[in-house]
Amino acid sequence: MNDDMLSPRSLSVKPPRSDWQATISQPVKGRPIVLVLGMHRSGTSLCSHVLSALGVDMADKIAGPGNPAPTPDNPRGHWERWEIVEFHDRILDLFNRDYRGRFHDFPLPVAWWADPRVAQIRREVVAFLEARMSNGYFGFKDPRTARLMPVWHQIFHELKLAPKIVLCLRNPAQVARSLHARDGLDPAIGEYRWLVHMIDFFRYASNFDFCTVGYEAWFENPSANLEKICEFLDLRWQQSEPDRALVLSGIVDPALRHGAAEQREANQPLVRSLYKLARRADQDGAARDQIAYIVSQFVGFQQLHRPFQQAFEEVAKVAAKFPEIEQEAVALRAAVAEREAALRRAEQERAAATLTLGAELEVLREEVAQAERESTRLRVILAEREAALQHAEQEARDRTAATEAMHGEITALWDILEQREGAATAMRGEIATLRDTLAQAEREARQRGAAAEASEAELRRLRERLTQAEGEVTERRVAAAALEVQIAALQETLAAAREVGKAAVAAFRLDIAAPAKSHRPGGWRRSIMRFFRAQPSF
Repeated sequence: MNDDMLSPRSLSVKPPRSDWQATISQPVKGRPIVLVLGMHRSGTSLCSHVLSALGVDMADKIAGPGNPAPTPDNPRGHWERWEIVEFHDRILDLFNRDYRGRFHDFPLPVAWWADPRVAQIRREVVAFLEARMSNGYFGFKDPRTARLMPVWHQIFHELKLAPKIVLCLRNPAQVARSLHARDGLDPAIGEYRWLVHMIDFFRYASNFDFCTVGYEAWFENPSANLEKICEFLDLRWQQSEPDRALVLSGIVDPALRHGAAEQREANQPLVRSLYKLARRADQDGAARDQIAYIVSQFVGFQQLHRPFQQAFEEVAKVAAKFPEIEQEAVALRAAVAEREAALRRAEQERAAATLTLGAELEVLREEVAQAERESTRLRVILAEREAALQHAEQEARDRTAATEAMHGEITALWDILEQREGAATAMRGEIATLRDTLAQAEREARQRGAAAEASEAELRRLRERLTQAEGEVTERRVAAAALEVQIAALQETLAAAREVGKAAVAAFRLDIAAPAKSHRPGGWRRSIMRFFRAQPSF
């Protein structure tokens, strides 16, 4: 854009009346209120300090969040009313246009001043001004005011105030340099921010009485700026000229003038053109007409760009969620890694359990086989004992029969002895022998009977031991079967866990790969949790 291509357009701008003088003692249209406006870093704090020295009530002495202590970038203080700064910040925050935010330079929504929330803040501002303003000159300084003038129109009308505006101007290139040094703001954005503030000023406040003061003039010819302000506000310096020079030297410190050696112009032709016109706007009607044309063109351009700005804000909202999404993704990756580690541990534990159970199963099988071998051996012994018992019983029966036969023979012999009394002597020896034989036979019979009873007792013990051994064999077989069932269940659980783990990883990859609008984190997690709740062992 060429600086010389700008042409004037008509705009309803009331030119200043040369015969008008605003004095507190003269009747005016409402109570006067002084506003120090201008882009940040344009000397608004310095101008407010000077006005305070002239007797204008510009700042409260009570510190607050909007009225901080002097800082390296403003060593003389900010000279502003922290309550009004706070009101302005609250309005800008409602529409995501706070000064530190990335959307501060975007236009405010259409008819934003009609928002009920803004109306509530406006009522608070009115209450503050009613309680704070006195009969004398009252004013405030805040560069944000230029962007919020529509709501101040309502406040002026409601309180019947006559605004007197002092517009502080500074080379936009120097403003951009200062913003970059203080806030790290890109110089190109700094120039654009200067342009937006000036456009909003001439769009909303040029119908009011205003005068412009140059930043550089405070250091080159401060008396000229002071006289211009005094004439504009109809203020009279009551002290001597040396006192005025002393006061100005105490307020205007040449050491605070940064970048004076670098007197370059703004990079953008439109910014350069508006700066040149703004410096003459309080005295030159043609300059105001040209500014009005620039304002109308810029506002139309903003309207054309509004869809793009809205789209950018939506994209920025989505981008603001990326760190949260990334944190969630990191957490999900950690959860997947933890779950995979748990699966690996479960696999290792299963393998170890399988080895342990396999070893125990082998031991049980060996014990079962040993028990079966012992049972077989006991059956053989039992069969042998039963055969021996049967043989002993048969021998006992044979002995009993032999004993009975001997008793019969003895009876017969006694009968023969009675019949053969004559052969008694001869038969005594034979009888004694037979008695000895009988006694021996009886002893043997008794021994055989005792042996038979012992065999029967041993047989009973063997049967009891066999029964116990068979019960132990049955229990071992049941335990082995239960262990095999448990091993099969663990194998099925592990297989299912592997499938769920694969599904969870696939779901997580789908979640990560899916677009942001369709992203539903946590699906894989619910699948895993449903699986583990379904397992009684978990």
